[in-house]
Amino acid sequence: MGIIVNLPFKRVVLMSNQVDRLGGVSRFIERVSSEFLRRGFLVEIIGVNPTPKDELVEVNRPAEMLVDCLWDEHAPENWTLNRRRDRLNPFRRRRNARRHELRSNGCRKLSKKLVEWGPETVILCTQVFGMEHLIEAGYDPLDRSLPRVIGQYHGSYEMCVQTGDLRRVLKNYKDVDRFVCLTADDAALFTRAGLNNVSWLPNPVADPSTVVQERENTFVTLGRYDKQKSLHYVVKAWESVYSNLPDWKVELYGEGPLGASLQEMIDDLKLPRIRLMGKTDMVGEVLSSSKVHLLSSQYEGLPIAIVEASLAGVPTISFDCAPGIRDLIIDSESGIVVRQNNVSEFAASMEKLALEPETLAQYSDRGRMHAQQYLPSAISSKWITLFNDLQR
Repeated sequence: MGIIVNLPFKRVVLMSNQVDRLGGVSRFIERVSSEFLRRGFLVEIIGVNPTPKDELVEVNRPAEMLVDCLWDEHAPENWTLNRRRDRLNPFRRRRNARRHELRSNGCRKLSKKLVEWGPETVILCTQVFGMEHLIEAGYDPLDRSLPRVIGQYHGSYEMCVQTGDLRRVLKNYKDVDRFVCLTADDAALFTRAGLNNVSWLPNPVADPSTVVQERENTFVTLGRYDKQKSLHYVVKAWESVYSNLPDWKVELYGEGPLGASLQEMIDDLKLPRIRLMGKTDMVGEVLSSSKVHLLSSQYEGLPIAIVEASLAGVPTISFDCAPGIRDLIIDSESGIVVRQNNVSEFAASMEKLALEPETLAQYSDRGRMHAQQYLPSAISSKWITLFNDLQR
């Protein structure tokens, strides 16, 4: 699709906690920002604070796409004053004061930007921490001299509840022009919880550019080594089936705090052909050389790794951890949805796809077709429709 002549806004600002931090929010921003720029919008990307170096993903952007950060540096560690002994600790009090100084300076910077951007700008605030900064910076939904704001939550409603975010979401997004979540089911739940400005749009996923002709017999995971992803379930499932699948292996891509404990579990169980691969920026290459994608999360929003895998011709076996899972996977047609935390079902599904190449091929073809609706060009068109709705 070519450039739109009559744009509903002149500028789109994409705001997140950190720019280019490993994860789904950064991938969302990368994809929609390129589409918005291609269609003729001015595009700016704003992070609240700097990205930790060990989680920074390198992204090549056009020079005209502006990138900025509100905070001058990372917040000091151990800055909270929740306990009495913390409040009596002068070093901790100084760290707390420095953190508040960074936030205040960032909000003053953002306040100036709001005036500069003006009413021809729409802000996509992808995370509630950023929305808290917008409110502190003077965002007023009734002031039409300021930008319009669309708030987002990139997890499921259940994730919002489990992580303790719901109160903040309801408080900070109640007056934005539109609150956008990822699925119709989640939209209904957020509406029931008290928001009356809810829409939903799935995240876009880039079509993998790398095609490997010879795939290996590999189960692959893509995600942080953390509690949410609960990769120990994958290790347990592999323990059940590895002896029946002597020519298959498991590769776990990512990084995070549970890496050492996962490796210890693998070593203690003496499991062969399963490895922690570390972080990768080459998702397309990893997927196109694998055969089955595994997702063992406790909760998700609309996990784009499933769509990335589908577009690469790789079916997913996933726990039923969010409403979006069944939007992305047509169970027993393009992948397999397993009851939450049911290791025996997960293991049986791994064995099924490994030992039934015709089924695997059918799932691959069906999944690739189903995933076309999530390509960036299709999703960005829906965003522009939403922008036009805001001007009515």
